[in-house]
Amino acid sequence: MEIEYKSDNLKLEIDKDVPIGRLYISRPEKLNAITMAMRSEIVRFFDLIESDDRIRVVVIRGVAEGRGFSAGGDIPQFVTVPVPQLANLAYSMSAPERCTKPVIAVIDGHCYGGGLEFACSCDFRIATPAARFAFPEVTLGALPGSGGTQRAVRLMGVGRARAMVQTGRPIDAETAERWGLIAAVYDDAAFASEAQALALRMAKQPTRALAAIKRLVDASVAGEMDAQMAREAKAQTEVGNSRDTIEGIMAFIQKRDARFTGQ
Repeated sequence: MEIEYKSDNLKLEIDKDVPIGRLYISRPEKLNAITMAMRSEIVRFFDLIESDDRIRVVVIRGVAEGRGFSAGGDIPQFVTVPVPQLANLAYSMSAPERCTKPVIAVIDGHCYGGGLEFACSCDFRIATPAARFAFPEVTLGALPGSGGTQRAVRLMGVGRARAMVQTGRPIDAETAERWGLIAAVYDDAAFASEAQALALRMAKQPTRALAAIKRLVDASVAGEMDAQMAREAKAQTEVGNSRDTIEGIMAFIQKRDARFTGQ
């Protein structure tokens, strides 16, 4: 294993013997919460992955094993982000979907908010029984504006997407598998070997065929998806400029209950 690319909070390793790239979200002290700077890094890292012929499949995981794939966006930062910038949040979290190579999210612990939106952009999501999934943005007076409202429906259907996006409540790994949010749950003893087996299987497939399949599957809903993502971005800027969003974020920072007023 060799570290090929590294930043403050991301690390990409490439296996020596098989064409697998391993991307680690590395901010364990904050449960791998994704900062605005990390969003830019994610785009850059996927550009590197796309151009590196040594990589045929990508595995993403958080370094806070057992505690978190990613707890989501770095919430206090949203107070300081210019509202128009909120409309572009989906671009970085959609990097795995744009990648022509298969991308596998390996999830252990919390996978919330922006972290779940990032995982939903991957081709496969597998998890341990300790994994927990949530779109908690509504509890902050906000919405999942990095593709969450759209990919949740694509993966689970309207009813189950509403049950997550509109309540903010977490679900466990077993429920996530039953609802279609993830592909499989493996116990701790089998998890590492199953993740490796999936990566190896993808690495052995013909790259042109895989890229074409991925493009065609995405294109099956692409027209509608593009329009809906634009609506999501517009809603993100409108909601992000509301007093309730500021109140929700400040309540989170101050560790108190939010007092929403509808403004």
